Amino acid sequence: MLPSKHIENVDHLIENAKITLDYCIRNFGKYPFKSINFTEISSFTKGFAATAYPSAIFMPEDMVFHANIHADKEQDVINELAGHELSHLWWGNSQIDPDDREGSVMLTETVAMYTEMMLYKKMHGKEKMMDRIKMHQQIYDNEKGLSENQPIYRVSGDNPHIAYSKGAVAMVKLSELLGEEKVNMALKNFLLNNQYPKKPTSLDLLKEFYKVSPNDSTKKEIDRLFKMI
Repeated sequence: MLPSKHIENVDHLIENAKITLDYCIRNFGKYPFKSINFTEISSFTKGFAATAYPSAIFMPEDMVFHANIHADKEQDVINELAGHELSHLWWGNSQIDPDDREGSVMLTETVAMYTEMMLYKKMHGKEKMMDRIKMHQQIYDNEKGLSENQPIYRVSGDNPHIAYSKGAVAMVKLSELLGEEKVNMALKNFLLNNQYPKKPTSLDLLKEFYKVSPNDSTKKEIDRLFKMI
């Protein structure tokens, strides 16, 4: 395959990959592969945003490689897609094999959204990150009346506004409740304790959050965030 001529954002993409790898390795554990490959998909591919496979991340040309990232100073689409998708090499099927029942997307998309938000905070500051969280709250509020409402720990892939947007809001609130360091410790322990062939569920992740919680009041707040509508 010939190399892409869309090289405008390669430097920014590489820098984002370095920051993402540094954050995830330092907080969640080693990167499981020897290389990372970012592959351009035609923008004529309808209904495709991005996806991650072992050591390979596929993203559309018009959203990353050939996007005008300077047009909107308030939005960093490279972080939103590349950072998010690269984090799936931790929060996907590469290191864990989630039980494919209710709540499985909390172990993939919700935690990837958290990682995306922490990277955004690292790159652009907390205030900018909180602006993103307000946007995700609005997305959830706009969508929640259009389909069955579910608590995050039982969310299915049919409700991305819950797994992604409400999940991002809840995870950031969790980081404010426990502290980012404790949340990351719980996430790292979740990976260590649920390696293949185990089939973890969202309840296994909640157990790790409980373990780093200082008291019963905090555990009740965790239940409010993830178990209630």
